[in-house]
Amino acid sequence: MGRVQLMTVMMTVATFFCLVNVGVNSDIPTSKQHTTEQITVTLSDQTIKIASPITTSPRRMFVHVPAVSQMPALHNGCEVTSLAMLLDHYHFDVTNTQLAKEIVKDPTPLTLGQNGQIISWGNPEYGFVGSISGTAPGYGVYHRPLAALLDKIDPGQALDLTGSSFARVLSVVATGRPVIVWTTLTFAPVSDWMTWQSPEGPVRATLFEHTVLLVGFGKNHVYINNPLTGTAAEAAPIQLFQESWVQMGRQAVTVKAASPRSPSN
Repeated sequence: MGRVQLMTVMMTVATFFCLVNVGVNSDIPTSKQHTTEQITVTLSDQTIKIASPITTSPRRMFVHVPAVSQMPALHNGCEVTSLAMLLDHYHFDVTNTQLAKEIVKDPTPLTLGQNGQIISWGNPEYGFVGSISGTAPGYGVYHRPLAALLDKIDPGQALDLTGSSFARVLSVVATGRPVIVWTTLTFAPVSDWMTWQSPEGPVRATLFEHTVLLVGFGKNHVYINNPLTGTAAEAAPIQLFQESWVQMGRQAVTVKAASPRSPSN
């Protein structure tokens, strides 16, 4: 029983599957080197211009990264699948199932109350919580353990942008570096939050937690590789996406600009 099945235990299956409609790019061109262009982006709190030499049109940019699906082997493995896509972009031959074996785990067992509510479990700040395959209840993992795994594979090259502004994250993507970001399954803020106890203290979480690879943006949309569907450059409304990212703690991980395995453009 994985993250989706656990929603049944929590009596929230109906809302779990009420996902918002997002656009999908059926024609995904490879990003090209252009003269640097200014792309106007409308965020939830400001309108900014971001310069990028890697554009697909004057109004948007995204990096072509092959998509990988977490299903069916890794029902709860959106984080390691996003990492696998990032590493593939930098020519590392590693699969999401290999990363699933290597990610640090929090072994704290799940304890449910009489009404199915989560009483205690692990802490995703310290390791993957629950089953990553979905054979048992599973939640996920946050930025620190994922950045540590990235550093293990590409020593000294992990860049943890957690806590930065969304404008900073987009500016990194504009240089041609995809960024792993934490959002929700709806790519919008959610109200279904809970708190459970862990060995390190209380954990506030939502079972709508999701992680994707941010590969581009335009004025009103971001473009993400979605491991849940295996879709490349899926479009999502930028303002709602930004708000969901803020809800999930402004978590973001990528590689440093000096990564020796970076492909040349």
